[in-house]
Amino acid sequence: MKRVEAYISSEKSEAVLSALESSNFQATFFESKGMGKGEKRELSFKGRTMKMRYSTRNTIVTIVEEDKLDQVISVIKGSGSTGTTSSGVIVISPVDDLIML
Repeated sequence: MKRVEAYISSEKSEAVLSALESSNFQATFFESKGMGKGEKRELSFKGRTMKMRYSTRNTIVTIVEEDKLDQVISVIKGSGSTGTTSSGVIVISPVDDLIML
């Protein structure tokens, strides 16, 4: 099995989650902040503008059988891309054990 983590722009999270669900994949997501290459927000306060040091992303996590890995990556890339180089990142890790509670 493989754990797939996708760090994507917040605007694309609903599209990715819907595409995963349509393809019968389950996923967990949460908001995350990072200091990578992503687009940073600007805040204005009392006439001053300040660029935030971090970008806001969503992290989507799913665990799939190895034979489904290419399919889940294709779904995430197809629905999560913004057309820019800072669309996001997909990280794939091995899952040695999965214990259900």
